[in-house]
Amino acid sequence: MTGNFSLFQSPVYKRYHAWSETQCIKNVISKSPPDDGLLYCTPRHDHFMGCWNFTLAGSRAYLPCPELPGFSTENFAYFDCLPNGSWYVHPSTGKEYANYMGCRNYQQVLKETEEDLLHVYVSIAGFSISLLLLISALVIFFSFRQLNCDRIAVHKNLFISYVISDLFNVIYLSVVCLDESVLMQNPLWCRVLHVITQYAVVSNFAWMFCEGLFLHTLIMNALKSGHSVIMICFIIGWMVPLGLTAVYAGIRATLSDNIEFCWLYESSLQWITFAPVVLSMMVNIVFLINIMRLLVTKLRQLPEAAQTRKAVRATGILIPLLGLQFLLFIKRPNDKESMLYDVYTYAVSVVVSLQGAFVSILYCFCNGEVLTLLQRKWYQHRMVLPGKRKRAQSSSASTMYTFIDQVSQGNTNML
Repeated sequence: MTGNFSLFQSPVYKRYHAWSETQCIKNVISKSPPDDGLLYCTPRHDHFMGCWNFTLAGSRAYLPCPELPGFSTENFAYFDCLPNGSWYVHPSTGKEYANYMGCRNYQQVLKETEEDLLHVYVSIAGFSISLLLLISALVIFFSFRQLNCDRIAVHKNLFISYVISDLFNVIYLSVVCLDESVLMQNPLWCRVLHVITQYAVVSNFAWMFCEGLFLHTLIMNALKSGHSVIMICFIIGWMVPLGLTAVYAGIRATLSDNIEFCWLYESSLQWITFAPVVLSMMVNIVFLINIMRLLVTKLRQLPEAAQTRKAVRATGILIPLLGLQFLLFIKRPNDKESMLYDVYTYAVSVVVSLQGAFVSILYCFCNGEVLTLLQRKWYQHRMVLPGKRKRAQSSSASTMYTFIDQVSQGNTNML
């Protein structure tokens, strides 16, 4: 499955491919065609390092399968030379297509496919669960006017970015990663889908940064209106990722060695979008440390020692909101055969795909304000006597939202 194609992005393969192409040009392509008055297809060198010689029009050329992972060297690849003297062009891609499907060692491929598919299915399941919870949370946020505030507005945009990111990740994994023929044919739509998914992911991290920026700004200057910060967050969250992704896509589309296999595999060009993401996470760490410092300083003025512990817990809950847990996965194990690599791969799949679920649970379904509103709505539905309507009892539970907001406003009686 997809694991076999990671080879084509490796430096070793690229160097060997360049050497193979040089040898093909020297020994075959530079030679003169047969002087017999017949029509021939001109020589070609392909991405599987196949060197196709002059081939008579209307015939099929064969080459032994290359020594690549998942290939059997006992089989043959073929390339059709059409009667008009041109090589066969795949109708989906509009590009010349040499058929290597018969080269696959299906026993090895089956084993690799099962491993890769399990990893992909775990990600799809996680993203799907997150989508359901995020959409439910957004319905709640938009249904109650009592939740219309700047803080919730930032949450809404963060949740929307999660929905877009999770949705396109599910689509990309389902229609590209699970379909090897799409990777081989590399149609334009799959590269466009990659770019959209890339934008969604970068925008998602941008809104995590906006959460830290908004909260830090309010705590540092509690008297300042959050509306100006909201406008800045809109630009950072939606527009900046659009510019970064456009630059990335524009440059990558011009480089021939970075346009194969639906852009599925990592490219150094992705640092155009990755670098700002990593920088934003570093800044969020600074925000988190400063928020904790300010909360502890203010709460030390309160008579109860438990307030400090609550401040620490509150800032701890900020970690998934700001996406700081992703810093644990920056370094990937080098040995793909080790158990540590498998553990790392599945851990990343679970944490990344369920991130939206974690955040929606913590900041919507476990939010005291939201629970109070939902309880009140439920009690209203249960009222059976029109003349004796019962008022829903307000919950006194505080949430991390109100906890931090009230501390930032200097309210020492919030508990």
